Amino acid sequence: MLSIIGAVLCTAMGLLGVLAPNRAAKLVSIEPLGGLGVSEIRATYGGLFLAMGVTCLIIQSPDAYLIAGASWLGAGLLRFPSLVLDKGSFPKALGGAALELTIAILLLSGAA
Repeated sequence: MLSIIGAVLCTAMGLLGVLAPNRAAKLVSIEPLGGLGVSEIRATYGGLFLAMGVTCLIIQSPDAYLIAGASWLGAGLLRFPSLVLDKGSFPKALGGAALELTIAILLLSGAA
């Protein structure tokens, strides 16, 4: 059940990227440049997340949950060195890490 919540959250994040790419960009503090930039937001923050979430929901495979969870885990863990290396915004980066790590844990619960 927890893994399904993770897949739904992943799908929701993907829908945001597909349907409202400028809002998604603002959420993560990036600014798309021109049509290509907006297309990149739709593809990465939209299509990639949407495909991961929907795939988990449809096939209900432990392997799908493992791959999706590992992807979110990687993103969440890399926030920490980025705080130092990139002098990232501490409170916002921690919020991003918390969200990514939560989704990772939820998804990985379906891998067992």
